[in-house]
Amino acid sequence: MDYKLYYWDLPFRGVFIEMLLQDVGASYQRLDASEIYPDKCLTIQNPGMAPPYLYDYGIRKTIAQMPAILMHLAHKYDYLPKRAETHTLALKTILDCNDVLMEITNYNGMQMWDKARWDAFRYGRLPEWMQIFENTGLAHGLHDGKGFLLGSTISVADIATTALFGTMMYAFPQLENDVQENAPAIAGLCRRIEFRSAIAPFLQQQRAEYGRGYCGGQIERSLRKVMDE
Repeated sequence: MDYKLYYWDLPFRGVFIEMLLQDVGASYQRLDASEIYPDKCLTIQNPGMAPPYLYDYGIRKTIAQMPAILMHLAHKYDYLPKRAETHTLALKTILDCNDVLMEITNYNGMQMWDKARWDAFRYGRLPEWMQIFENTGLAHGLHDGKGFLLGSTISVADIATTALFGTMMYAFPQLENDVQENAPAIAGLCRRIEFRSAIAPFLQQQRAEYGRGYCGGQIERSLRKVMDE
């Protein structure tokens, strides 16, 4: 066993880590976040405010925060671009993904969505996010079902982008056209990454187990309500 991953029974931030672990062929145990959060999370060596947490048997340490976990794994498994510029862009991509997750949940559930605010986000800021990812890919040769976000080789940026938009489109089919319209190259990238030999069976199993679940709780209920109105 290489890792223990603590998260809820939802995709959301956990799927970013699991997709990378699957693609590199690492072995891990998926554990419910309640085993460490909230009572034990302050006792770990590098405490984090909330899941996910990844315990790495190789270094005997626990890592918190999804972007930090992805960067740790990307370094370990050579899933980072070689050039300094694209290395930095890989980190930026992960941080952008984290920002989108925060925004689509209305700042981590600080307030429930209503129709007016959701429509302003869906047809205003969310397309701008999609176009940021699209423009990054196009600038690095992503087109016509070929290439990757930051060049000719897969990196953690591709995994993160697919975990973000692929999960979003599966959980909320209403958004599939939004991604296709605003970021067609990204939509194609997500399909190709999701069909990778190590990732496809994992997603099939996870989606059979979780259905179209996304982030859970009241905020997911409010998302589904405003999208169905």
